[in-house]
Amino acid sequence: VVLNAAQAAAVIAVTVLKKTKIYLEWGRGTGKSFILAWFMKMMVKQMPGASFALVGSTYQQILSRTLPSTKKGLAALGIYENYDYVVGRDGAKDGFKEPIYAPDKWENIIHFSNGAIFQLVGLDNPNSGRGLNSFGVLGDEAALLDPERLFTNVKTTNRAKEARFENASLLGAEIYASSTPITKRGRWFTDQEEIAKKRPQKYAFIK
Repeated sequence: VVLNAAQAAAVIAVTVLKKTKIYLEWGRGTGKSFILAWFMKMMVKQMPGASFALVGSTYQQILSRTLPSTKKGLAALGIYENYDYVVGRDGAKDGFKEPIYAPDKWENIIHFSNGAIFQLVGLDNPNSGRGLNSFGVLGDEAALLDPERLFTNVKTTNRAKEARFENASLLGAEIYASSTPITKRGRWFTDQEEIAKKRPQKYAFIK
């Protein structure tokens, strides 16, 4: 796998500089979907059995735009659907390990063979994401996310801890990718650049 300069900068920010709040303002064709798949693979690999959130502005957006690109990225990394993970069902019958926090329903779950799960959280549903004990968050098309619902439904759930994961570089990480916002709705995303300048030990804003 060969990363371009933007993707390499994002990887270095996490793996070398140990930053946990990553914001990627990238133009089309830069490889946002692939890098989100890369981080998804690393989260799953570092924290078997852990629960994570994959966030989009709407559930339909995740299904129609984010998930297909994520699957393609995972395949490029050697992670295949119906072998390494299943979508929308419990993989127990395939011999998959159980997650630490098993969901009540599996319709919006990506279940990996080592027990790690990603819950698909669409912010168009005000209750989506609530009750999740998350070890990390990935967000696609972040400029379209409602910041208040993101905080209430997702950020506040990113608090799960396990002693076995204390050395995982992606524990508690939040990684959001987006093209440049063209409306005021996305201002919360670009505002993170100033926060990153003030708190460089924790934040990275890469554009």
